[in-house]
Amino acid sequence: MAEAVFQAPKRRARVYESYEAPFPVPASAQDAQLQEHFVYRAEIVNQHVIVRDPDHIQALYGKGYFGKGILSRSRPQHSISENWLNISDRCLPVISHSKYQQRLNFARDVLLAQQLDEEDVNQMLENYTQPITLDLTEGTTDTDTHGDAICSLKMGDETGRPANSEGPEPSRCDLCEDQIHPAEGAESDCPGGKRQRRQGDPRHDPLAHLYPQEPEPVDIKALASRKCSRHDDWLIHCGCRLSDGTLEPGVPQNEDKRGPSLSSEYEYVLMQEPEGADSVENGSFSTNRGDRLVCRINPFRIVEYLQLSLEEAFFLVYALGCLSVYYNEEPLTIAHLWEVFRSVQPNFETTYMAYHYFRCKGWVPKAGMKYGSDFMLYRKGPPFYHASYSVVVERVDESLQGAALRPFSWRSLAGLSRITGNVSKELMLCYIIRPSDMTEEELSSPECVRRIKVQEIIVSRWISSRERTEQEEI
Repeated sequence: MAEAVFQAPKRRARVYESYEAPFPVPASAQDAQLQEHFVYRAEIVNQHVIVRDPDHIQALYGKGYFGKGILSRSRPQHSISENWLNISDRCLPVISHSKYQQRLNFARDVLLAQQLDEEDVNQMLENYTQPITLDLTEGTTDTDTHGDAICSLKMGDETGRPANSEGPEPSRCDLCEDQIHPAEGAESDCPGGKRQRRQGDPRHDPLAHLYPQEPEPVDIKALASRKCSRHDDWLIHCGCRLSDGTLEPGVPQNEDKRGPSLSSEYEYVLMQEPEGADSVENGSFSTNRGDRLVCRINPFRIVEYLQLSLEEAFFLVYALGCLSVYYNEEPLTIAHLWEVFRSVQPNFETTYMAYHYFRCKGWVPKAGMKYGSDFMLYRKGPPFYHASYSVVVERVDESLQGAALRPFSWRSLAGLSRITGNVSKELMLCYIIRPSDMTEEELSSPECVRRIKVQEIIVSRWISSRERTEQEEI
């Protein structure tokens, strides 16, 4: 055994995100007053600390990598599907029929648990998940891409000319060689036209995927005939635009000119219809890959939450003061939270003191049960570096004596050391040194952290052949 000497961490080969500094700690009372202070919210659910608000989840994980997603491996980024499809003004997830049936069974089990009749539940779910007709007149799911230019064609006959149309023969686009039909005096929809469009062309417009259509021309007569509600003057004089309060003539309020839109109260999905199944023609459509998709309401929505360990939650509350933990809609004080965590997790005060120590040293401790230890130490965070140390926490008195929290035999210690070495990490024993005069009453308060000392020791295997090689090199 040797005293701990921190080695340079091993950086990951591929990093897909930028490093954001963790929560700042004010150095003085003046800095604390100037710093904008925001308190996030967490709840105790079945002896676990859960964060529900999406904005709070992103902030807590992004600034220090606290917690993990309950449905994800680490970062809370669970999604209902990996495939999404643009339909009109919406982007909907595409899921398989089996996954949709699984969610339907989840909803059925929840309703049956409420003592509802099974026949009524089945009828209720059948009415709730009826296919929904989508308006595809203004948007299309299939686009032909040629390099950087996108040419959209209207529905027509085999030659590409609109059915029952009269006029000149269609010309061809210089960029994509598709047939186009420019109207007389109108601007061409194809990026290869003579007149350059202000937006919609990916070569010149970085927001073409958000605003593919050309903006409507300003109607001077409409501006001259409408008053501004804010300035009590004509729009043509005050310079304001037609807003929600001053509507265009002939357009009823709250009506979408692109047709009926999906309600924002539900989550909609595109279900892949199995082959040979009877489908409703008005509620389904085919994509360019031949998939038959049906739009339905998601009967059971699974939401991603952030789960904090007890040490992480108390560090955010006690050390940083940026988290408030609620139980039964009541916020818990720091002293009460300390008592609750001590009753839930044995030796919580010991593991928290180690967690607090390493966080103050700049490390990111995460749970180490996967490798048989208490913590894994990361430099900056898991996305940037591999874990450098596997930490086992022990509590001793000032004479380095005391009942071991995890009694090791030579065999178990050698096994843990070999496992740690096989995953390119080092085994560290972290001793929490407790003063001899500290009583149990003092341990019932988080102020006991001030009197604790910490000593780290690195455990390494002695390999005779490696030592002979190093001596020969010297």
